[in-house]
Amino acid sequence: MKKITLLLMFLICGLSFAQEFEIGPMFNYERTSFNIPDDSFIIVGEYGGEGSRTTGYESNFSFGVFGQFFLEERIAIAGELFYTKTTSTEFKDIEFTSINFIPYASLSLIRNGELYLNLGAGIAYMTKTPDFENEELNEKTKKFDFPIKLGLNYRFPKLLIIDVGIHSPFSRIVEDELLRTAYYLGIKIPLNQILNK
Repeated sequence: MKKITLLLMFLICGLSFAQEFEIGPMFNYERTSFNIPDDSFIIVGEYGGEGSRTTGYESNFSFGVFGQFFLEERIAIAGELFYTKTTSTEFKDIEFTSINFIPYASLSLIRNGELYLNLGAGIAYMTKTPDFENEELNEKTKKFDFPIKLGLNYRFPKLLIIDVGIHSPFSRIVEDELLRTAYYLGIKIPLNQILNK
């Protein structure tokens, strides 16, 4: 058992030195909203479902840390740990804040370029939820959410990453009522790469 552990440690150390690793702070400008059900009905082919609408977008910011490990030149596994706030123009008194962890894959779209597609899913823990006047809504409010990340980023190697995309959970934060959505424009600073120049 000790030999296997030692062998794995050497293998991991060798890979980490052989491949590129980035870690550092991240900052996002976000346009956030809630999706709520409405009276519309959507039909796609033979299937139908309840429609929804957004409640107006408000500007918010998120910040945290990111890391990504390149498995090969154009494929990376990455993760973000960040704090964010979700509000909307229609519901001024409703505010959710959360700590989010989203692992994702990053794949190059251009053979000799730095444009990457990011796709992943994670978990969000609500650090603040609204206190609704309707007790039923308070009981339906969840402490955990499961966001999906879909985005594009452009890398300026060893300097900066510009990121644009959407975070949209596949579960409602208030059961049958509210779904959080955020469109974002952000920057990531690969601090360890900058310091190692």
